[in-house]
Amino acid sequence: MNSTVNPEARSVFRLHHTDGDLALKLDLDGAETQRPRQEFETLTRLIPVFTETVARIVEPIWYDPETIGLLTRFVSGPTALRAVTDDPSAENLALLGTNGAQFLNTLHAADLVEEIGYWPEWVLKRLTSLASKTGQRMPQIGTQACNQLIERFRQISHAQRGAACLKTLAHGDFHGGNLIIGEAPTGLDMTEMRYKLGLYDAVDYLSSLEILRPDAKTELTDLGLHPALDQAFVETYSHDLPREVLRCAMLGKWLILTFKITKARHAASSFQRAKLKRLLARIAHMT
Repeated sequence: MNSTVNPEARSVFRLHHTDGDLALKLDLDGAETQRPRQEFETLTRLIPVFTETVARIVEPIWYDPETIGLLTRFVSGPTALRAVTDDPSAENLALLGTNGAQFLNTLHAADLVEEIGYWPEWVLKRLTSLASKTGQRMPQIGTQACNQLIERFRQISHAQRGAACLKTLAHGDFHGGNLIIGEAPTGLDMTEMRYKLGLYDAVDYLSSLEILRPDAKTELTDLGLHPALDQAFVETYSHDLPREVLRCAMLGKWLILTFKITKARHAASSFQRAKLKRLLARIAHMT
């Protein structure tokens, strides 16, 4: 399987072994980036933290001295993304919400936690940059619509500036493709781990599942989510997560995803066209 980020350089292989299958991650840029070595060290450090919890991380076995390879135990089961695609029922959404929160409960408590302020200015800068693109790279919804949404986000986010949030050890790329739903929810791909607001792990995970859910007449919550997914995650997540800040961060995520659907992508992909409709429905609901 090739990486969706850099498929020419990064691949993962399943290796069959009588003592249990292994996963080999190859990263041809690893000698420069040191990702395999760093991920091995991160996994090794975190394994004891996850030992006594309901969630798990993949077990590291070996990394290549030339730092282009990482070997871990293979974990069977679908990813959360595959699970929500195969079964978008309320019952399964609740399970996936619970599993994601269980993993983050342990990860976000794995090291020191610091209370800091929420500052959404980076979202405004990102949206402004995306809205400024021209030609086929400009957002499909058009410059005027982008500017109106940027101003609306500015108004909504202003009240949350400086609100107390928790800075934790965060996954950094916690979409549903990085959580295996098996005997225990198991986290993958720790290459982007760093200290930041833990709420962004929640936003990445929840948005990645919700955007794949087929359109239905189910009423959305104030986060733009199916109620079952929203409720299960929030009730299971054990760290402080201010609702209004989470709502603001979710809206920022929906807007960024919307602005990223350019005229070229919209014209070339039926998936992007369907995705845009789902995004606009959530934005309209929240603004």
